Amino acid sequence: MIRKHFLTYFALSTIAIAQPILDLYGKNTTVFSAAKMSALEVCVFVLMVLLVPALVTTGIDAISKVFGPRVNEAVRLWQIAAFSFLVGLAIARIAQWQGNSVPIAVGMALAIAVPITFDRFKSVRDWSRWLSALGVAVLATALIQLQPVILGTSGPTSDAVIGRTDVSVLQIVFDEFPLYALLDADGKINAERFPGFAQLAQESTWFRNSVTVSNFTHQAVPAILASQVPTPTGGPFLQQYPKNIFSLFGGKTVVDGIEPVTSLCPPSVCDSQAGSSFGFNVSRYVKFVRDAGYVYGHRVLPPIARTRIPSIEGTWGGFGAVANKFKEQLDAGAFSQVDAIAAGVDALVKDPSSRVGVVHALVPHAPWRLTPDHRVAPLSSSITTQNPDDEEVVRDTYQTFLMQVGVADNAISELMATLKANGRWDNTLLVVTADHGISFLPTMPQRHTDFSDMGQANDVYRIPTFIKYPKQSSGEESDCPISNLDLLPTIIEVTETKTSWEFAGLSVAGECPATRKRTVVSATGETAELTEGFEAVRARSDYYNSIIGREGSLRRVAAVGLSASLVGQVLPASPTSTTVTSWSVTQKSMFANVSTKKGARVPSLITGRIQLSQPLEEGTEGVVAIDGIAAGVIGELSGARDVVSYAAILDYGLLTEGAHTVELFVRLPNGELERVGKTS
Repeated sequence: MIRKHFLTYFALSTIAIAQPILDLYGKNTTVFSAAKMSALEVCVFVLMVLLVPALVTTGIDAISKVFGPRVNEAVRLWQIAAFSFLVGLAIARIAQWQGNSVPIAVGMALAIAVPITFDRFKSVRDWSRWLSALGVAVLATALIQLQPVILGTSGPTSDAVIGRTDVSVLQIVFDEFPLYALLDADGKINAERFPGFAQLAQESTWFRNSVTVSNFTHQAVPAILASQVPTPTGGPFLQQYPKNIFSLFGGKTVVDGIEPVTSLCPPSVCDSQAGSSFGFNVSRYVKFVRDAGYVYGHRVLPPIARTRIPSIEGTWGGFGAVANKFKEQLDAGAFSQVDAIAAGVDALVKDPSSRVGVVHALVPHAPWRLTPDHRVAPLSSSITTQNPDDEEVVRDTYQTFLMQVGVADNAISELMATLKANGRWDNTLLVVTADHGISFLPTMPQRHTDFSDMGQANDVYRIPTFIKYPKQSSGEESDCPISNLDLLPTIIEVTETKTSWEFAGLSVAGECPATRKRTVVSATGETAELTEGFEAVRARSDYYNSIIGREGSLRRVAAVGLSASLVGQVLPASPTSTTVTSWSVTQKSMFANVSTKKGARVPSLITGRIQLSQPLEEGTEGVVAIDGIAAGVIGELSGARDVVSYAAILDYGLLTEGAHTVELFVRLPNGELERVGKTS
């Protein structure tokens, strides 16, 4: 009898729990690569999702027998009702029924109907047990989808013969990094704001007309490392991209790679690829299961319940299962991704022989919390990986993004200094690029595009690309229409490597390949041909200049809106405001003891509420002052009424060691200032 009850529970739990989770994960295998799950851990996870709910409920069923047949029967029906309720919620989400009422009503209807019919009709009980065969089908489907994760591969045998054994290769792949953010008004790299990239441009070849072939990391990075047009299905695994930079040079020279998202390096080449082994890390597994619980909640539960579950938005391939990976990295060390670049450089300079190194660094990818002086700002719930229709919030988001671009700029400065100080600059082929860009247009997706708005598409597909050839003595600007497919063939030509392997890209080390067509793909299947040149990037730079001025250092990123000219100025004595009765700063306590140490928490972003006594005119802004000096602008006051929630990005340079006072001023549309004073 217990066996029959297990089959019933197994059938219901498969429909209610296992199928929604395994279907999602099976279609988004990147999550396993990003989490660096081993094959054993993946197998245990699949079996756990399939069997544990049924085993637990069967155990409860068996224990309840101790209390008599009535209690046992009641427990059984209540458990069937619980599974049926989840089935109803899952059906509602599949049918895309919005709101709370309909999904809950469907769940309740099944929670009542299924136990009653199960109790009254033997045919229903028999049918529920036969339905357990669905579990086998779900398991088989999951195993097929997860084959690249579970089985893995050692990669093909390379026939490469390296001609230039005196040349080392270092490839840096930034994440979510558009070219427009780096430009000044003349179309040059903005040397005042980003001196590291400006110096790199002066000593390398800057390919100004470079595009990525895909808008998502799980496709764009394999395109770079394997010079292969990404396929719409599958994940970033060695099995799908067997001929890549790691397998080509592995065994021919020293090769190392830092791959936080992809798993292209064979285990025999990169020993750190945890996902290729059958080891079992309890901590990693527990975190993965916890995140899977969050994913399940967001996939099945109605909105009223999802608000209580941590967000899973904003990661690779539009799949949120590993969003918390970024937050955990900040807890473990805010600069882990910047340190990854330093680790790749250190590995090169400590080895006197030639080598090939690849670093994919998740900067300036969200969450945008890092400041250029290497401190960590608070998070704001309004600044997310979705562009809202509120232009003020989008501007706040872009401000925080630019701050983190400054961190990437610092990493480039340190990289160049380290290579030069250790005598490795001249004999290194340095390739610096990005997997894709990002767009900050109100209401528009930050990365997904259907190419209906080419401005947004250019934001996403046009990326910075610099190649510093061995012994290159001066900088060059190239308008050759290249894509990131061309980088591996270029590395092959410069290192004079002979191989029979064929790749999709073409080398750009010599003359620009003629009659180039650059077809780019979206992770959701749309395609487009990018025919414009560098002028398209300059147009995007001009657009974003209208949002945040590109003049001045990164500290000027805080200077926005009609009050931009005030930022950095000592504010004069002003009459007391009659329109604002009180204001609050959530981060108020952080101003009592500011630290300038690397990794210290710094209130360069503040949030709070402002209480108004009367509606404000359009064009009214708040000006936040630190120790009497204007430090940031609150645009949310324009046309505001009653209570205003705000976020403001401050000039981090004013947040020096020690205690600071914070005040609010109101700038009226006519330019006059009114003083609100300190926070309440």
